[in-house]
Amino acid sequence: MKITFTLLLLVSFQLQAQRRIEGIVKDNKGPIFAANVFFISNPELGTVTDFDGLFVLEVLTEEDTLVVSYLGYKTKEIFLSDLKQDGPISITLKPTAQSLDEVILLGPDPISDKFAVKKLEKLDIYLNPVAQGDPLKAITILPASTIDDETVNPSLRGSDPDRSRVVFNNVPVYNPVRASQLNNQGFFSLFNTELIDNQYVYASNPPLTFGNTSAGLVEIQTIRSLNTDQLKLSTSLASTGFFVSKRLKEKESFLQLYGNYQFSDAFLGIQEEKLPELKEFQTFDIGVNYRWQFTKKLSLNSFSYFIDEDFLGVREQFTFTGDFESAKTRGFTINNLNYASKAGFFNLNFGFNTESQNFAFGNTNSVQQTDQVFLSLNHKTKIGREIVHQTTVSWDRYSSDFNDTFPEFFYASAPDAPVSLSVFNEANSIAELGSFSSWNASQKLLISGGFRTNLPTRDQVSYLSYQLGLRYKLNSENMLLLSGGKYHNYTTPSFFIQEYNLLNSDQLALDYTFTAERTSLSAAVYFKEEKGRQTVNQFLVSDNLTTYGAEVFVQQQFNDWLKLSVAYSFIQQETNVGDTTFPGLRDYDYFLKSSLECSPKKWPTFSLNWLGRPGRRFTPIVSGTFDENTGFYAPNFSSEFLNSRYGTYARLDASASKYFSWNNRELVLYATINNLLNRANPRIDQYNIDYSQRSFDPYQLRLLYFGLVVTFNK
Repeated sequence: MKITFTLLLLVSFQLQAQRRIEGIVKDNKGPIFAANVFFISNPELGTVTDFDGLFVLEVLTEEDTLVVSYLGYKTKEIFLSDLKQDGPISITLKPTAQSLDEVILLGPDPISDKFAVKKLEKLDIYLNPVAQGDPLKAITILPASTIDDETVNPSLRGSDPDRSRVVFNNVPVYNPVRASQLNNQGFFSLFNTELIDNQYVYASNPPLTFGNTSAGLVEIQTIRSLNTDQLKLSTSLASTGFFVSKRLKEKESFLQLYGNYQFSDAFLGIQEEKLPELKEFQTFDIGVNYRWQFTKKLSLNSFSYFIDEDFLGVREQFTFTGDFESAKTRGFTINNLNYASKAGFFNLNFGFNTESQNFAFGNTNSVQQTDQVFLSLNHKTKIGREIVHQTTVSWDRYSSDFNDTFPEFFYASAPDAPVSLSVFNEANSIAELGSFSSWNASQKLLISGGFRTNLPTRDQVSYLSYQLGLRYKLNSENMLLLSGGKYHNYTTPSFFIQEYNLLNSDQLALDYTFTAERTSLSAAVYFKEEKGRQTVNQFLVSDNLTTYGAEVFVQQQFNDWLKLSVAYSFIQQETNVGDTTFPGLRDYDYFLKSSLECSPKKWPTFSLNWLGRPGRRFTPIVSGTFDENTGFYAPNFSSEFLNSRYGTYARLDASASKYFSWNNRELVLYATINNLLNRANPRIDQYNIDYSQRSFDPYQLRLLYFGLVVTFNK
């Protein structure tokens, strides 16, 4: 199944260059937060300054006037004809003689955004040569991403993906991937990049504005305005789709509708020999995003999504190889009501998810029904000029029904082998109260802190999560971020983990970033101790995981058409099972990623992307013992857990795209070759009937994919 969704749509996206105005708004004491900056001709396209007083605006016409205003200060107007310099501008406001009662101007941007390790906008995702137009795949180029199995459910800094969360418009989306397996891992996300405004990645110390995460957090916010009506039509080797955007009331109210259909006929027809584990697939999904701005203070956003997936392939487990079938239907809705007033910014969030998954392989037959309801209320307010505070109350209920037939003996998966039956329900409710504050202590220092505690139900134990963060700007180019805390979350049930286990972690991280005109660099060192009963793999359960790590990322823009990025991570990891200590599953001396992008004018854009690391750890089977009761050989594992590695993993991908535009129309042609060198990277060990011989099945081999996207703008 790992091969299946390499076929999904690869989108390239480019915008015509526009002049941008960047600057800082301040008074005689320092930067001003939440000052209004806009153009007279289009005030609705304005923005507000951030905690550092910074702003960025796109210039639509040179014959305009820039307006800067803040309550209690004299409004300043600047003709664009007077702003011909290319660098940032500095605007100083003077206080008025009389100051009116303060009006709180707070928007829906996260209170914790300054403490994100990485912030990605929509264009960043599209132009990321690794992302293939997918929000979660865009994260994989970061050194903090330690995904080592070609899936995309985020693994951050060595932690299991089930310890991190993806939050969409303030609502957690569990298992945020498609083409998912029994362990809830998949190969593309459920989200359409066209919906996205910003995506924040917290690789460590996730902000306690959200709960149920003990490793990291990915927070996605959708767009809040639409400048043009648009129709996108796409077709490719294995898919066809559409995307429609329509303004309903100026640009703040709009409707977005999209759908895609994926199929396997042509994709398999030209490279069936490269896909020995894939026989057939078919997927259909549809989504709708609706936003309505009732007044300047009150708005509603509603996103609904449905997907239906069917797969037929070949699977191996120990000595048995056979067909597997997987089918999944899922639908969810995420709704947000926002209200801004003098008392602050109020945000009411509601989410509902329902899904049904069937899986059949040998003597395994799993039917799982899952339902989730989420409700939260956030209140964000400003205390004085320097402190922003948010209070959160949330309730999250997750329920799973299991109807499983599985091997009575884990090593006997053939259809005629003995089976056991398991039918039961698991449910869990998480009620939490949280508080988070951000204090702009000086022009250089930003301090954040928060706590989150649960309101125990049934037999739950009480817990307290807490954190502290310090962000210090040495100068305009260099910044340090120190963060630490304690966090809690519950495991998400799956076929292998059919229960809710409470996990916790203690974390400490130091991040550094350097940003210049053509060079950006980031580095980090971190430590975390993760506790709680959690499955390492389907045969091994861990009680404690200790991780030390270091990472560095460098991106160099050599000229207007050539860019190179390199990411390196070092992870030292140990796992405890009872009184035994052994290497962790993500214990790597190196995790290397690099990308070279070439985009000369009038020529297609080309990119080469490299990923290399040691092979994954595994526990080898050293012999087999014949079991007369089952008629199968029982495996005898090595006494030293995870003492062996698969062969070195190395993969080179290549892509090319070309953008055309004419008469409000756009055309993108693209092609990609995954695993260009056709390297057979070992994925899983496979044995003959008595375990006397071992072989390795690979990850995906060389695959070709191509297609086009046509856009009509109005």
